[in-house]
Amino acid sequence: MPAPLRLGSVPYLNARPLVEGLDAAPGVRFERGVPTGLIARLRDGALDAALASAVELFRDPALAWVPGPAVTSDGPVRSVLLYLRRPPREVATLALDTSSRSAAVLARVCLAERFGVRAPRVLAADPSAPLDDVDADAVLRIGDPALTTAPDDREVLDLGALWTERTGLPCVYAVWLVRPGVPAEPLCALVNAAREAGLRRRDALAHAFAAEHGLQGDACAAYLAGCIGYDAGSRELAGLALLGRKAHALGLVDRPDLPPPLHAPAAAI
Repeated sequence: MPAPLRLGSVPYLNARPLVEGLDAAPGVRFERGVPTGLIARLRDGALDAALASAVELFRDPALAWVPGPAVTSDGPVRSVLLYLRRPPREVATLALDTSSRSAAVLARVCLAERFGVRAPRVLAADPSAPLDDVDADAVLRIGDPALTTAPDDREVLDLGALWTERTGLPCVYAVWLVRPGVPAEPLCALVNAAREAGLRRRDALAHAFAAEHGLQGDACAAYLAGCIGYDAGSRELAGLALLGRKAHALGLVDRPDLPPPLHAPAAAI
């Protein structure tokens, strides 16, 4: 009997339509975790693939990725937010969500590109900590904590909106990252089928998630339908490649170029 395919995903609402049925798929061992934890498990060989931080594609050692399924935005995203206690050009300290990888880089790039803040002192912050308990000029929140953190009279920057306004391109937050040596199939077929199943049940998934977490079902459904994209097409990949180049110029990642995707072998003729 072949070894199970070990898959992981971020636990956030925005990922639910991309992982539908994977927890019960034959030959799959599935787990959820925050981006930093998933990346660590992927890189130490405990996972074969993970729906996690796309920015890891610009770090060494190299990872492969599955073309297609992704967590993206093209404008306001509502779940990657920077909470400010002073004007953005005056930010001297930046508290990054300890769970984050892609959003942490996006925050640094947006502050540098839009507001000229190139060397803030960076701190780590628990995503569950109240904003007033975090001693920083800017506090990053991602995923479900961003959806539920009240601004408390602070200015809030939606980093998805800021990125698209500045570049004209979508932002890619998560893709299926794959450790070296994992074949394209059945992985590519599994995750593409999960996305198709999830998109058919997107509204039901949103309401189920809302019930689990004490949120408003219609608001969660509107978020999935109006703010989140699920496919990395040509514009999304152009946005991801641009983020990699900008991050590399700031010394935030190891390489400036997006590696090629994992491809299924050609069918025999």
